[in-house]
Amino acid sequence: MTGILIRNGDRPDIIFDNGTFYGGLHCGECFQIYDTKWISVRLEYSDDWVLVCNGHMLPITYGYKVVV
Repeated sequence: MTGILIRNGDRPDIIFDNGTFYGGLHCGECFQIYDTKWISVRLEYSDDWVLVCNGHMLPITYGYKVVV
């Protein structure tokens, strides 16, 4: 399903095109974000939530289109 990555309380979440929520993402969950192309990422927590892509930690930019 396609949705938008948002912050919902203290953790990232996804709001889907039909208006429902994923229910809160957890460490280790994998999905794809769209940033000029689809990129596979994994969610982890360091000092804050980060995305891991090819071994690199990236800060989360909320508002990305995502596919779960």
